[in-house]
Amino acid sequence: MGIRRELLLIVVLVAIVALLVMAVRFFNVNVVEADASNFVMEDLESKYPYADIGIMDISSHYNEAGGKYFEVKAKVTNAPETKCPERSHIYYNYPVQNFVPQPPEVITKNCVVCSEGICNIAFSEEAIIASHTFEGTDAVGTYLQANQNAIPYVNENNNSWEVVWNSQTADSYYVVELHRNGSILQLEQISKS
Repeated sequence: MGIRRELLLIVVLVAIVALLVMAVRFFNVNVVEADASNFVMEDLESKYPYADIGIMDISSHYNEAGGKYFEVKAKVTNAPETKCPERSHIYYNYPVQNFVPQPPEVITKNCVVCSEGICNIAFSEEAIIASHTFEGTDAVGTYLQANQNAIPYVNENNNSWEVVWNSQTADSYYVVELHRNGSILQLEQISKS
């Protein structure tokens, strides 16, 4: 009977140790990922103090030596409440690796969207620009010229974007619905009275 009891005690202790080891590994991974996120946000805040910033994706990888690192994809949007927001994606490796991370990816610049090839409106900044520069949106462009203080409000739907242009000093506002492929689905001027 004594041997059974000792064997049971050993099995229980081994199980407890295994659980503790797994718990420590779990919390270490989360701390490292949180450190990567904090590092990137601090860097973005210092480099782009007036921009709309955020982390889009964090994925873990292993280098040739077997060391774990995180690849972080972040977004930076300058002038987000204007008719021509400029969006870029910035890539980081944390901790820093021996290779150069991917250069920044420019999404919108100089108020241009879909200048070549197939148009795919994937981000709100692209929808804002398309809502007043694409064919058939001349009325919105005229509204924005007359109402320099107009602000865009963007809603994302399943296959479309809705951009509402409103100026507090105007008697009306515009609603533009764009399909993700760039076609204008609806353009409507709505009176405030």
